[in-house]
Amino acid sequence: DVAETDWFHDAVRFVFDRDMMKGTGDGTVFQPEMTTTRGMIVTILYRLEGEPEAAGSAFTDVAEGAWYAAAVNWAAANGVVKGYEDGSFRPEGIITREETAVILGRYATLKGYDKTAQGNMELYNDKTLISNWAREDMTWAVGAGLLKGKESGLLDPRGNTSRAEAAQ
Repeated sequence: DVAETDWFHDAVRFVFDRDMMKGTGDGTVFQPEMTTTRGMIVTILYRLEGEPEAAGSAFTDVAEGAWYAAAVNWAAANGVVKGYEDGSFRPEGIITREETAVILGRYATLKGYDKTAQGNMELYNDKTLISNWAREDMTWAVGAGLLKGKESGLLDPRGNTSRAEAAQ
């Protein structure tokens, strides 16, 4: 379900070849338009890191042995994710584009990457919809080319991150 002419083809090939992302269901389809969950996004980064050992669950809703548990625990231990005020992580929850930017920003900080890139947010008609807690990382992610705008000059910060966008 990923054609060579799709805008996300090269990104999907990259993450698939490196086992950062896998197919869904029986593994034969990628489902590029499917939404990405919070558990999925940290699993991608965890696999990028080579699946290092992680301490026990940092969140009340991350069961030991769940497919995402080691990734979530690693991300929490390294400050890549913080969870919610009630002690949950909500690993099956759909992740928004601004949440994705914040997690990528925290990962970049963990790795010591340069975060000085600044995107021109004035280009986006919906820039005022970016939450205050995500503004800095959204600006950086756009400047670094990790997030791109959509049709009609929209950045869609509160929109869902698709699997194609996560791969990109």
